[in-house]
Amino acid sequence: MKSFNLKPIQCTDSGKEAVSGLSRTIRTVAIALGLIVGPGLISVSAEEHSNAQGTSESSPNVRSYLKTKLAGYDNLVWTGHLNPDTDAISASLIAAHIYGGTPGSAGPPNPESRFAIDACMADTPELFEDFTGKSVGVVDFNQTTQLPPSIESDQVVAIIDHHAIAGSPINLSKVVNLDIRPWGSTATILADRADVLGVDIPAPLACMGMAAILSDTLNLTSTTTTDYDRYYASKLAETAGIENTDAFAENMLQAKSDLSSMSALDIVLLDYKDFEFGGKNVGIGVAETLTPQDLVDRKQELKTAILDQKQKSNLDHLFFAIVDARDKKSFILWGDDIDEGVAISAFGDDVTDDMLEVDNVVSRKNQIAPAIQSAVATATPN
Repeated sequence: MKSFNLKPIQCTDSGKEAVSGLSRTIRTVAIALGLIVGPGLISVSAEEHSNAQGTSESSPNVRSYLKTKLAGYDNLVWTGHLNPDTDAISASLIAAHIYGGTPGSAGPPNPESRFAIDACMADTPELFEDFTGKSVGVVDFNQTTQLPPSIESDQVVAIIDHHAIAGSPINLSKVVNLDIRPWGSTATILADRADVLGVDIPAPLACMGMAAILSDTLNLTSTTTTDYDRYYASKLAETAGIENTDAFAENMLQAKSDLSSMSALDIVLLDYKDFEFGGKNVGIGVAETLTPQDLVDRKQELKTAILDQKQKSNLDHLFFAIVDARDKKSFILWGDDIDEGVAISAFGDDVTDDMLEVDNVVSRKNQIAPAIQSAVATATPN
């Protein structure tokens, strides 16, 4: 394991108490309150329900419910969304370790994920171009717009995620196991599952879990960060032997910041997700970087790629955010006048040099996508 010198993650006393001392009943309520529930998608696991009724946490039938359930599925593969990021890659590895099955991926690792895999000395999930005939555990997403095209809904047997159920959730033809919590990363949820089940996470996977948490929370500075993320990032770092998490996070950001050899279209699609907002198909790409000016200097090239991709994919809207990870702000780009109007509605009308510079906006999940969703809904007639 590579060494990154000592600087421990700080977790508040209340956060430590919330995570390490929380009763299972209270944890059940917290998880339940975190679920954004749509018709037919109400879910509390058997484990949580039984504990809420007073069942002993030590009962093997309670503690290992999901693992026992999934053991009955042949050819189980865990996969994240299209254009996988570090959380999707890490979650597939950790979920397969906890519950069995094969860690998979719907695409190759991006530069940041590649750095994490190499630095952690972890295995790369198997790349699947076709999931036909597989039972699928979904991690780090729940939207059909981000589902690999070869996966049918009746193949999905579990979803573990930290995103809202909105727009176009996977249409489940049968009851599956959902674990959806408003935490900073899917890796945090899986670290908690391992903790409850008493499953030891080996150093390479602990390192990947830590990397996923640091990535999705911008080194624990994003608005998505919870005390659970701080606690498990610290715990996983200790298991992995990573002494300086700030240095690790900085190296990941450096890896994802060097985009000089990539085309404008590849940059737009590097960390890209499709959504359905108000019946409209919306694409949002982001590039988190320590050198935002390098991408701002390619603004016109990027805007041309945005418009080309919007037309090619028959999207109603497409936006791209250059996220300044150091100064905690974003530059919002679009390809045409229609999307400029939506962007102004979402982020304000201070357009400069044909883009918007928005302070204290860095999270696609909690800030960029919700603002665009609201603006699209406002612009869409009932």
